[in-house]
Amino acid sequence: YLADQVVVAAAPPFSSPISGVNYEGLWWNAPAGSESGWGINFAHQGDVIVATWFTYDLTGKGWWLVMTAPNTGGNTYSGALYQTTGPPFDAMPFDPSQVVRTVVGTGTIAFTDANTGTFAYTVNGVSQTKNITRQVFGALPECTFDPLNNLVTATNYQDLWWNSPGGSESGWGISLTHQGDTIFAVWFTYDHDRSPMWLVVTAKGTSAYFGDLIRTTGPPFNSVPFDPAAVRQTKVGDAFLGFVDGNRGAFGYSVGETHLTKLITREVFRSPGTLCR
Repeated sequence: YLADQVVVAAAPPFSSPISGVNYEGLWWNAPAGSESGWGINFAHQGDVIVATWFTYDLTGKGWWLVMTAPNTGGNTYSGALYQTTGPPFDAMPFDPSQVVRTVVGTGTIAFTDANTGTFAYTVNGVSQTKNITRQVFGALPECTFDPLNNLVTATNYQDLWWNSPGGSESGWGISLTHQGDTIFAVWFTYDHDRSPMWLVVTAKGTSAYFGDLIRTTGPPFNSVPFDPAAVRQTKVGDAFLGFVDGNRGAFGYSVGETHLTKLITREVFRSPGTLCR
């Protein structure tokens, strides 16, 4: 769902991370749980990380920003942060030509080891740095970017997914963090006023996963300190995830009177993509 930025970052066909470590997954503030309520997903393929940051705007509404961050040396990845607006979550059909991307700042991710790092950003003139660590709620998969990867064979679905066929609804996506029998999904979409909106689901299962769709409000992204006690969660619907194989699935959701199912596939911006086991 980052077609404009990913095209820029799409060559060469294979490049391995300098450190040999893959940072794919869901991260949050360190120490773990200290700022529960926001997070950042990393889709790490080769020498590029696509980061989706779910946080809150100045009014406390759920707000998401996205960054395509190439490796800039060592274990550091940097890029422009984009805010995106587009057709609402219940638009049928979803018209990608209506998606508008606006640069609102820059971000830099630097890792000290496989499980700790920092996320520094400047957004609308506000500069801050967060210590980050992986969010662990089950058995962590091992993720690798290798030229022999075949995503169809995957039984762990951790990755950034979008509408199938790939690119057909560029502008929205869903990040899956898959640990054990649980998938934590963050759906990046748009409200009825076309502003950024994210919803989450903690889905349990094996071949099919079900859970409540949750909308969250919280302290603005620039709050110091960020108070997790001020985060509020509201159930707005239900969600389903099912998979035909490691690269084809379905995302079904009910929100109010809206009941839709989207066919989804992994977003590959560095072929052949990252495989988690």
